[in-house]
Amino acid sequence: MRHNPPRREPDDPVTPADAEVILGELASVFLKNHSPSSTSTEGSDRQLQADVDTDLPRRESLYKLLIEQIPAVVFIAYLDGGIGETYVSPQVETALGFTQEEWLEDPIRWYRQVHPDDKERWSVDAAKMFATGTSLRSSYRVIARDGRVVWFQCEIRMIRREDGRPWFIHGVGFDISDLKRTEEELQQYTAALHHLSSRLFRLQDEERRRIARELHDSLGQYLSALKINLDMLEQSGGPPDSRFYAETQELIQKCIAETRTLSHLLHPPLLDEMGFRSAAQWYVDGFAKRSGINVTLNIPAELERLPDPVEIALFRVLQETLTNVHRHSRSSAAEIQVVLGKSDVSLEVKDYGCGIPPSLLERFEQTGTGAGIGFAGMRERARELGGYFQIRSDDHGTSVSVTIPLGPRL
Repeated sequence: MRHNPPRREPDDPVTPADAEVILGELASVFLKNHSPSSTSTEGSDRQLQADVDTDLPRRESLYKLLIEQIPAVVFIAYLDGGIGETYVSPQVETALGFTQEEWLEDPIRWYRQVHPDDKERWSVDAAKMFATGTSLRSSYRVIARDGRVVWFQCEIRMIRREDGRPWFIHGVGFDISDLKRTEEELQQYTAALHHLSSRLFRLQDEERRRIARELHDSLGQYLSALKINLDMLEQSGGPPDSRFYAETQELIQKCIAETRTLSHLLHPPLLDEMGFRSAAQWYVDGFAKRSGINVTLNIPAELERLPDPVEIALFRVLQETLTNVHRHSRSSAAEIQVVLGKSDVSLEVKDYGCGIPPSLLERFEQTGTGAGIGFAGMRERARELGGYFQIRSDDHGTSVSVTIPLGPRL
């Protein structure tokens, strides 16, 4: 006598204790029916096998049940007498709105329903499969009966006869429309983020320029006026405490110098007046003096004025990279190479320090994080202008390069 586990409704909760009872009862039945017994006879074994055969579905039914439970369209097409599908799973009706009979009555129904923009690619992929026997793996848009566009990820394999002639193909098409919609939304979201990032960089540069101008025109002028007043005071007879006066003069002179430096670092006027070449030379000279790092700058003599966005991007990459060299590399020297190509310009900054840990560099290359916001900002600046940004690093040093297109030059 068979013992069946207790039936439950789908919504009935199953506790770990319930699971132990249910699985224990199933296991006891399995072991009873399949373990050898010294008292069993050959007749009882045959009867048991007959009972099993009676209860189990036929093999063909199992295959059909399995195929029709797969969340995909499964098909088979024989090639002996041309191309004609002999089987398509009923999921085609759910996916595309065609019944199995409607789909099979037209030997090239699939090709007819492929999106017009994908027909050529599908034809090339299919021809390659028929000619070489390689499996076809690609995604295509298919037009449903009601006009919907359905994305399918197709996996198709061709089987040959023993003499090498094509016999039939079988394949499966997974509906990936939801995935594609999510992908498109993600692309739109990413594009929006890039647009926002570009706008933030422009606003940042404009704000730096404004603050630099304010420091120069406002605070710088006040300090200069104060310096003039002290000079006039000295000429009129001098203050009662000459030591205090001398210290005041020195502090004001330092304030003026620091204000000018801060203003130029925020946005060097040379960048607007003379271009990247002059601004880069000024910055490198000042950086080497402040940091004690020996910096070599190589800029081609033929480098003239570049578009403003390109010059700003190159200067900010140079500025950020040298700052990283000073803060993190422990390098005593750095080399800067600017190369002017036929249609682009590239900047490379190389140091001889300790390098970037491989785990951080790999994380940055994969996700854009892990190496600080400076690198992410440099990459975004390059991407905004259609260029690319690259980091190479080991325990002998780090090389940071950016290449920005300029368009063909005469």
